[in-house]
Amino acid sequence: MSASTLPELEALIDRLSPADQLRLLEDLAHRLRARVAADEQTDAAPLDSELAVMARDRDIRAELQAIDREFTATLTPNASLTNPRAG
Repeated sequence: MSASTLPELEALIDRLSPADQLRLLEDLAHRLRARVAADEQTDAAPLDSELAVMARDRDIRAELQAIDREFTATLTPNASLTNPRAG
């Protein structure tokens, strides 16, 4: 956009009625929201694809299972911690 385009647009908008200015503003907001939503979906697509590849990778799955086993072991109640007399 050239430097003179914005002031020209603002001058044209100033000539509109308040109702038309509001309608223009609402239309611009709708268009901008749609563009931002589309950009977010486009940005997320490569990540989703990478995560799908990782989910199928045997080594990564094995590592995640090992981590899960480690955390599961820490969640198992320890008798000496839950019952001070049992230690």
